[in-house]
Amino acid sequence: MTEPADAADSAAAPTGRPTLVTVALVAWIVGAVAVLLLGLLSLTFPVSTLREQILEGGGTASDADGLATILRTVGVLFVVVGAGVGFLAGPTCRRGDVRFRRALMVLSALAALFLLGSVLIGFAVVPLLATVGALTFLVASLLVYRPGAAAWFAPTAGEADAS
Repeated sequence: MTEPADAADSAAAPTGRPTLVTVALVAWIVGAVAVLLLGLLSLTFPVSTLREQILEGGGTASDADGLATILRTVGVLFVVVGAGVGFLAGPTCRRGDVRFRRALMVLSALAALFLLGSVLIGFAVVPLLATVGALTFLVASLLVYRPGAAAWFAPTAGEADAS
């Protein structure tokens, strides 16, 4: 009964993965956790404090409500992006599927631009987390396209025929 489980484990976790791919996957996971944490912090940011600061600065109540809505929306977006990158960097990309590598790279690049933009505009509650998330996404995206990682993501004969 242990033999089929061993066979399933060996098929699910192929051996011989290049170090570049492993480092990129770890970077994607670290970035996903940072962005997910940033999103959760944005969602739980105390709106009453923000409202008081805006009203003391000469803003109106509708300005404060609008800014709180934008902050919550950005938080939800960060949570979705962090969960999406974490999901794509999980078992699917570890197997060497070239489609997931492309999807993950595009999502990472767009998320990095959004994260760095939110830092520049000031919508990132913790700018350090946003910067760490963006940089790890960019580093991971560059690493999986290095020549040492290309063999891992090379399409098999069946995938090449389907394309």
